[in-house]
Amino acid sequence: MTQVNSQLNLMQQFSQLLNFSFCEFTANGQLVTQVQRDMAVTLNLEQVQRQLDLFRTEQPQLFSVNHWRLLILYLPKITNQHWNGFWLCFISLDTPTINHTTRDKDATLKLAATLYLALYHRTTTVKTRLTPKLDALIADYSLRDLLLEELKTNEVTHYRNMNSIYEQEKLFLAAISAGNLKRAESLGDQLLATPEYIGMLSNDPQRRVKEFIIVTVVIVTRAANAGGVPSGESYFKGDKLIRKAEKSVNLENYKSFTQQIITYYTQLVQHYRQKNLPTAVYQVEQYLQQHIYQSLTVEQVAAALQRPAATLSRTIKQSTGLSLKQFILQRKITESRYLLQFSQRSIQEIATLLNFADPSHFTRVFRHYTGQTPSQFRH
Repeated sequence: MTQVNSQLNLMQQFSQLLNFSFCEFTANGQLVTQVQRDMAVTLNLEQVQRQLDLFRTEQPQLFSVNHWRLLILYLPKITNQHWNGFWLCFISLDTPTINHTTRDKDATLKLAATLYLALYHRTTTVKTRLTPKLDALIADYSLRDLLLEELKTNEVTHYRNMNSIYEQEKLFLAAISAGNLKRAESLGDQLLATPEYIGMLSNDPQRRVKEFIIVTVVIVTRAANAGGVPSGESYFKGDKLIRKAEKSVNLENYKSFTQQIITYYTQLVQHYRQKNLPTAVYQVEQYLQQHIYQSLTVEQVAAALQRPAATLSRTIKQSTGLSLKQFILQRKITESRYLLQFSQRSIQEIATLLNFADPSHFTRVFRHYTGQTPSQFRH
């Protein structure tokens, strides 16, 4: 009984961490446990019992559902080295019929390997049939250390490649430092919609979101400092926000509280940039934020701001170390990083959208400012 309870506990932890629903069945197909996440399972139990022979195996399998965009991951229940039932994990929902499939779905297969290793301390023997990459995936995620050790102590960790989230966070902090409120709020929304970004700082959900707020305040404070906010003021305001979070943040309001932090600090950056930068530099920044998708030459920007081009360029150079032309290109590359990260537009489309002469020109400029080609950055 202890082994069974331990297996169920692991399944529940993974279900919460990776956001899938699952059902637990006995050897004769009777439903004994049902765990729901974001989607409601409407499994036809008669169908399951009619297809019971498909589930009498000690290895993971994948099944598809006709007429629905859904994958079901089958995992065996093994007690005392014998098959004793099974779990069905739902990667999407609603199931009129079940059919066996050999479709290679990378994320689901990664989950299969992870769960199987956690439950039975061994890798699946049919990994070559499921996918040739399972060994590499297990090594990449250090499952033997992170999974088998940390989950034994009721701790959890990230199982997803975090590189894309890290790139997203860099763009988010850069938007705050630039005082770009619309972009900062948009990127904040996207990060908050990513469960891995919240992290697993505590096993207590309430404590977890409060600690997430503390981390957010710390990194946003640093971004505000980089944007010109005096460190004394930003740290003092951060301490106040953390104390307020300790008293009032909960599972229902932590996202709105986070957005308030983002808005407050970005507007604080706007205030100090307007106060500390030469008026012409601040006006150029604001103009570029609002017109980044237009053709932006030195002469056009200067004319729009009703300033002599040579004088404006000299002022920008003195304040930023960049010529006005370089300053414009740098802002366009920042925008292109956002498009590469969060849109499906081709590199050619992005080059055209941002008014580069051609994709080759865009690639040369992108490499100059980032050290990568657009394709390398996207992938």
